[in-house]
Amino acid sequence: MLNNDLNDRFEVHETTQSITIIFSSKMENIDRTCDETLRFLMNISKDCSCEESAQGQDCPELEIKKLKCSQCFKSHLFAIQLVMREGLTNAVRHGNSLNPSKMVRVLVEMRHNEVIYIEIEDQGKGFEWRNEQHKGIDDIDEDSDHGRGLMIMEQYFSRYWYNDAGNKLTLEKNI
Repeated sequence: MLNNDLNDRFEVHETTQSITIIFSSKMENIDRTCDETLRFLMNISKDCSCEESAQGQDCPELEIKKLKCSQCFKSHLFAIQLVMREGLTNAVRHGNSLNPSKMVRVLVEMRHNEVIYIEIEDQGKGFEWRNEQHKGIDDIDEDSDHGRGLMIMEQYFSRYWYNDAGNKLTLEKNI
């Protein structure tokens, strides 16, 4: 869906292995993005197949492998949605300062049927993420409504990092 109003933009571009979403920095677009991503991931999990099938060989256990893969994949959906929502919220609120004329770009890919790869990029100036990376729970004001994102990412994903500017988050989750 493409809307010509730059303050209300929401575009979805999809291939068999990836989805890219570009949207205006509005909080409601985070829900739309998560919904589109969940739909995409559920379709990917249905299509996952064994290596032999990908090579065009007979694979009598294909349906069993697909079912196991799908069940395994579904067990990761909470973590994927939680971390993605955290990254999107940071991009909209902190990166783009809720400015609807600024865009957020999200890429979600399935790599080699074993890694979920996510990029979230905003048009903000970024932040010094390395200074925040090693803070522990004791370093966070318990009354604050922010400051826990990097700990959540570290807990639920295999790897995360930002670009040098601090406005592009990359996440990888082994499944």
